[in-house]
Amino acid sequence: MKNSRLIVSAAIAVSAMLGIGAASAADLPMKAMPYAAPPPVFSWTGCYIGLHAGAGVLLDQGFQTVQQSSLDRHGVGGLAGGQLGCNYQTGMLVLGIEGEGFWSGMKVTQDEFAGNNPGTLVASGSIRNKWDYDIAGRFGIAFDRALVYGKAGWVFGGFDWNAAEVSSSFDNCRTFCTVTQGSATLDGLLIGLGLEYAFTNNWTAKFEYDYLGFNAKNVNFTSSCADPLCTTRNFTQNVSADKHIFKVGVNYLFNAAAPLVAKY
Repeated sequence: MKNSRLIVSAAIAVSAMLGIGAASAADLPMKAMPYAAPPPVFSWTGCYIGLHAGAGVLLDQGFQTVQQSSLDRHGVGGLAGGQLGCNYQTGMLVLGIEGEGFWSGMKVTQDEFAGNNPGTLVASGSIRNKWDYDIAGRFGIAFDRALVYGKAGWVFGGFDWNAAEVSSSFDNCRTFCTVTQGSATLDGLLIGLGLEYAFTNNWTAKFEYDYLGFNAKNVNFTSSCADPLCTTRNFTQNVSADKHIFKVGVNYLFNAAAPLVAKY
């Protein structure tokens, strides 16, 4: 009987201790679960700066030598330059403005031969596009990190025209002499299409096609020769040019619209 009382008393004591411990644990503050921020949503909003390179086709029209041989041919060449612009995204629509400047190595060359094969070079002409710069509006549709866009604006280009021939009955040249030489800046319409993809929130890569249609312009030319019998003369020709260029580029986007991720 005595042992039974001891067992009951011990059980009551243990139960009381367990109850007190559980109550104390319930009173302790619970540690908050760490906050997991959602991944930031990419946005094309922001300004950017970048580089590009490519190649294209040049068609010059209107340039003629003293022999009235018209240069109307395609030439090819490379290009390299940079761009600077800003985007604003609302929904899937992306609007922006961009300025570009680039060196151009595009050149049209035509040689004239006379006599038996392989013939004798009697005249040579060339047109070279040296540089271009443009400003254009961009408008596109964003599919998350992919942007399909178009652009339209105005372009300015620097051109040189040169022609030389061995002889001419017009100016009595008897040596290989430069008979026409001119230089001018042409301007015209720029339209283009492109695809740009953001590999990170800041770095993007693009592929772009542009058509550059330079308007016709009256350009001053000078005809001269080293022969004493040659006469120097100045004249005007109406010339124009078109270009089709393909380029790839990279941009660094200062993405101000990307939300900050809080750390806890």
